[in-house]
Amino acid sequence: MPNPLLERDRFAKLPHWATVAFVARCGRRLLPLYENDTAEPRERRAAVVQAIRLAEKRAALGGAVDSHDALEFEGEFIDNYDLDSLAATLHGCVEAASNTHADVGIAESEIILAVSAIAQSAFIAAFADALTLDANLPTLAEQATVWAVFSDATVKTQVMRDYDTLCRRAADEAWHDETPVRVEIFGDLWPEGRPVTWPPLLLSFRPRARIIRTIGDRLISGPEAAVIELIKNSHDADASFARVTFIPPLKRDVGLIIVEDDGHGMTLSDVEQKWMEPATSDKRDRPLSPGGRRLLGSKGIGRFAAARLGRYLELVSTAFTKTTEDKAANGSSSGVPQLQTTRIPQIDWNAFEEFKYLEDVKFAAELAPSGNATGTLIRISSLRDDWPEARLRRLYEELRRLISPLGQGENTKPFRIFLDLSQCTEETCGFEGSAIVNTSSRLPESEITAEREAHEVLPFPILDACDYAVEGIFDETGTFRGELTIRRAGLEPEQVQLTKPLRSDEGEEPCGIVLVRLHIFDREADAVRHTAEKAGFGTIGLREARKLLDSISGVAIYRESFRIRPYGDGENDWLTLDAKRVQNPTMKIGRNQIAGTIVVEDENTSNLIERSSREGLEENGAFWRLQSLVSSLLSEVVEPRRRQFRISAGLEERNETSFQEIYRRVRLGWSKLLVAKIPEPDRAEAEALVARETDRLTAYLKRLEERQAQLEAQVTLGLIVGEVMHQGNTPLSFLETETTRLIRWWPHLTEHSPRAEEDRVEVPRILNGMDSSSQKLRLLFDALAPLSGARRGKPKPYDPVAVIAQTQYLFRSRIEKLGVNFTILQESSGRTVLGFPDDLATATTNLLDNALYWLEHHNIAKPAITVSIRIDSEQCLIDIVDNGLGVPAEFADQVFDVGFTLKPNGTGLGLSIAKEAAMRSLGDLQLLSSAIGAAFRISLPYQKPNSGEASIQNEDKE
Repeated sequence: MPNPLLERDRFAKLPHWATVAFVARCGRRLLPLYENDTAEPRERRAAVVQAIRLAEKRAALGGAVDSHDALEFEGEFIDNYDLDSLAATLHGCVEAASNTHADVGIAESEIILAVSAIAQSAFIAAFADALTLDANLPTLAEQATVWAVFSDATVKTQVMRDYDTLCRRAADEAWHDETPVRVEIFGDLWPEGRPVTWPPLLLSFRPRARIIRTIGDRLISGPEAAVIELIKNSHDADASFARVTFIPPLKRDVGLIIVEDDGHGMTLSDVEQKWMEPATSDKRDRPLSPGGRRLLGSKGIGRFAAARLGRYLELVSTAFTKTTEDKAANGSSSGVPQLQTTRIPQIDWNAFEEFKYLEDVKFAAELAPSGNATGTLIRISSLRDDWPEARLRRLYEELRRLISPLGQGENTKPFRIFLDLSQCTEETCGFEGSAIVNTSSRLPESEITAEREAHEVLPFPILDACDYAVEGIFDETGTFRGELTIRRAGLEPEQVQLTKPLRSDEGEEPCGIVLVRLHIFDREADAVRHTAEKAGFGTIGLREARKLLDSISGVAIYRESFRIRPYGDGENDWLTLDAKRVQNPTMKIGRNQIAGTIVVEDENTSNLIERSSREGLEENGAFWRLQSLVSSLLSEVVEPRRRQFRISAGLEERNETSFQEIYRRVRLGWSKLLVAKIPEPDRAEAEALVARETDRLTAYLKRLEERQAQLEAQVTLGLIVGEVMHQGNTPLSFLETETTRLIRWWPHLTEHSPRAEEDRVEVPRILNGMDSSSQKLRLLFDALAPLSGARRGKPKPYDPVAVIAQTQYLFRSRIEKLGVNFTILQESSGRTVLGFPDDLATATTNLLDNALYWLEHHNIAKPAITVSIRIDSEQCLIDIVDNGLGVPAEFADQVFDVGFTLKPNGTGLGLSIAKEAAMRSLGDLQLLSSAIGAAFRISLPYQKPNSGEASIQNEDKE
């Protein structure tokens, strides 16, 4: 052994347990180098680790040195027999390590030998009296110090620091031989960091016991969600039913909830190896139950729902197991299945708050006399919440929504849910529990059956008495095939199809096959009453009928016939329907107008992952894809056809009046018919009065039109603000950066120094860049000028090609991003249009924004936009054509209506603004028939030679 580091009498100054703590500390410092050495046998490493921990534990207890009391360590008691056994093991570890070091003599063997020797010294120092050994503590401390430095000289400073800390504390606090010494006294192992030559420290999580309460109380949102988790566990156990029974008094700290099923149950081995393992991977690795059901739970936390409901849990589970192999008649061995009942008499969830680590909490399990059938029963007592009537009604509503109204698969074993509130009476709870489950106040008579008397929970019925119904399937590519039925008109189902390409650039990911069933309602008084009557609710008041629709509204998401909370709750608006309706109330369907069922595939197939809290899906790319699919189905298929029907049926007015139409109506000849009935003497005065008022009204309308033109230009500017910021940011950033550099260089730029010379070389490049950047900003501002909303003044001649080129410049980055082939074709140059450039800019901006949106939305392979300009008679014709999917023929007559849109978040203003802008310059905007894509034509008056402004001015005087 190397020479001593310290004199022996130094350690004689330390009290007994301070010396034990010091020796253990020497081992603790080197332990990470040894503990994770997989080349060393596991049992040796475990013995060394346990010896050091026991020495630390014993020093922390303090007291009499010759105490023979058993030591409690990590929930177990260590007696003399255990100490003798560990001492023998440690002796073997040191002997083996010494032989290995003598043979190989490498650095790793030095660490093994040092740690083993220190662990043995620490153990002997702590338990010498119990082991009946004559131990000299100063000698053991000296040996531990020497071994620590022998393994790695870099630890010398830290060892001395630990020794000095003990000496100082012992003197300041007057320690004696019975004074306990805890490891916290030493502080950090490495206050200045571990030696750089050491390998990385390997860490592992050691869960605190209270994590179980955290899962139960925090991760599971509420008691209703906890009950649902227990029911899902029954489903996954292949049960045919789950029965939940509430036994009064249903008050906090009292009361009882019983959950039972007839599933396959659990053996003692299952309880030990699966049920008692938090977040087990069993369901993840085994997606199907033994009975072939797709498993609903995969997080391994459902069992802790019981902790959320009450303090105490009793578990009784009966399952088939195999006995010891019995001899069959032919002499072969075969396992005979038998029923085994396992019982955990009591789990006190509060114990997880009392113990430090999870492995410290233990509960007794026993085998009980077996019944005659499999199943599981859970008794939850000392409830954590009050269960008043309102909460039980809420639970009942949740359970009704839990079950899919579409039923379960044909090849799936039926699963029924029962909610037994029969013991909740006026005497025990202040209300009748049976009235909650068996209430018929808001149920069609056809749904009330004898089964309901047995407390069965039935799903909400599908109201076929809706005004519009959509049913179909999205395949993996995002193509929907199904049918739309306008039931309010008594029409036959109409086949519909929609393809929504995957937008991976926006983070979307495939979400598998999606089954869609939507029921949509109009909310006018007559429609609401008629729907309720057709659904079998009889003649009810308007308020009650609307409350009925509110109670069933919501688009729910189901998986394996069970709802994923909270989708489908009346207040949940995961499709943001209400926000879209605020933007466009005449077109969009609101949250309280739709009752829908969306069925998705399992997590592995769809990538729609349920959160551990069981409160919704993770908002990943698959979830965004699901939102996009359903939103597109509503906006591109359902809402425009619904609006079309409502207009044709006279349920909705079509607002398509322009300012030109209003002018014509003001100047109609109605006044002549009226004036003709006035006596001749008064007729002239009446005609003059009508003329004056007509002129006043026309002037007012012109001011209003001017104001609208400014507002429309500003609205159009808002469409492209993102484009403007993107294009302007690059030159602006260059100007800001290089200006800062020039300011910094300026004081020494004219000096005769190497630094100044280098900077002067850069100046021409910077000036050229600044000039280029300023030109880009000028082009951008020139392009924005027509959309600024400034006062219009008088009509003037202008070049339409220049205006269109400027508009194209505003969309340059978007055109480049999509790879659009943008072409401007001009029949002859030098043609000018008479009117207002901002009108053409407003119209083309809205048309180009629309074209680019749909080219991107439908993921067109080789997108193209062509603008052709030609003169026909006295008009300039500007055709803007793209190669997208075009405008559906059935909506061609609505595209310019205010509020009409096929975009999920559209306002229905763009094309209306474009048409009004063209008409202000005495032109027009039309949708052309086209075999490919959408084709729009802007027609404007062009300036004839020597015509000046006469055409528009004469129009104003007509």
